[in-house]
Amino acid sequence: MTRLALMLTALVLAAPAAAAPSGIRAADFASFAFDQHPGAQLPLDVKLHGADGRPVRLGSLFDGKPVLLDFEYDRCTTLCGVMLDQITTALRSLPLEAGGDYRLVAIDIDPATIPQHAADFAEAHGVTGAGMNVLTGDEASIRRLAEAAGFPYRRDAATGQYAHPAGFLIATPSGAVSRYLLGFDWRPFDLRLALTEAGQATIAAPAQAVLLFCYCYDPQTGRYDLAIGRLLDIVGAATLLAVAGLMGLAIRRRPPRSPVS
Repeated sequence: MTRLALMLTALVLAAPAAAAPSGIRAADFASFAFDQHPGAQLPLDVKLHGADGRPVRLGSLFDGKPVLLDFEYDRCTTLCGVMLDQITTALRSLPLEAGGDYRLVAIDIDPATIPQHAADFAEAHGVTGAGMNVLTGDEASIRRLAEAAGFPYRRDAATGQYAHPAGFLIATPSGAVSRYLLGFDWRPFDLRLALTEAGQATIAAPAQAVLLFCYCYDPQTGRYDLAIGRLLDIVGAATLLAVAGLMGLAIRRRPPRSPVS
């Protein structure tokens, strides 16, 4: 029930799609779940670009603190902004300091993205200040990093949008994948624990897979409406069943009336 409601929320928040039908088949959707690699070493020698367009070696951002790594892209019309909002809101609620206790690195997966545009998008969703970096890069560099992190993505030529999963990972100060936090069903406390454990070089077990990804087209109709309608039906029916069950339980537990004398 919770995951259905979260998925519904993500769909409703999605911006209206273009009229063109999707070029990605429904049968391919499962391939966009995170391919979790706990303990895998990220390629710290990969070279990307900072918000000012200057080259940045990924390893230079691993300076003794755990790193939260989030893949997104600035022209996303569905979940990327929502994910960044949740991450930055959770981070602000923690007694931790960006740049001192952790670093956040947002990677734009679209090689056509202009560095300043990526930075503007990320800043609009709370990625700003010391200890927070926004990076762009060429296709080969981004792909190499994403594959090491277990982050699958693909551009749909028909719509121009990228299909990719919702979630992010925490890496140790040495660049090893420590933990994945998937979808939106996690709490600020989970993030704090993940950062603390990563700082201690702890490698967590794979998280339970959540098939919620940044791509909400119905491949048959090229629209969002059908998917939303089905989820509304499912969530509505589940809610009615839950209410009916609670009412029935309350009636059964009601004490019998005392006889009128």
